[in-house]
Amino acid sequence: MSADQETVDTYNKRISDYKELMSKEAKDTNLDLFMKKIVSKGKVLDLGCGTGSASLALLKRGFAPFPIDASQEMVKAAESLLKIKARNISFDEIDEHNFYDAIWANFSLLHTPKKQFRDILKKLFFALKKEGLLFLSLKRGKGECRDRLGRFYSYYQKKEAEKFLEKANFQTKNFTEGWSVGLAGDKESWMGFFCEKILK
Repeated sequence: MSADQETVDTYNKRISDYKELMSKEAKDTNLDLFMKKIVSKGKVLDLGCGTGSASLALLKRGFAPFPIDASQEMVKAAESLLKIKARNISFDEIDEHNFYDAIWANFSLLHTPKKQFRDILKKLFFALKKEGLLFLSLKRGKGECRDRLGRFYSYYQKKEAEKFLEKANFQTKNFTEGWSVGLAGDKESWMGFFCEKILK
């Protein structure tokens, strides 16, 4: 199991377009709410960090971000912006245990095939401390496909995503939804889940 190479290649080739898109993004209200819930100076895994905009916001608020991305060019851009180390690894390479206070997975795990989604969520569960926080955003829809740029996507319905989270011992505390235009230029519906690690 590893990152989808065609998806990674697309991000590597379109780094300039991605930077431009991020520069036009409105203030992220989900990130603001997420930061209000994290313990002071908490360690935060920025899962699929892109060019590092979320990690930068975390740094400015006094948190300790740990950015990772499967795209080499995204990692370079993040390190240039943040002046801290960003790791070039895929989601299945996460091996920390009881380390992070929170995980920010904003439009990143949607590039994971559904048959691998549960295993990745398990890794995130073990990487989080007791009662650790997870923010997960996904695109609403059905099935799996590639977009016009060649990127792989898994689409979910709300109940379907909640079932995956519940089986991985995450309890959804808050839910948000909306519409946005991504790198491919299409306006799509998204869902955001604010979750807590539950020990049974």
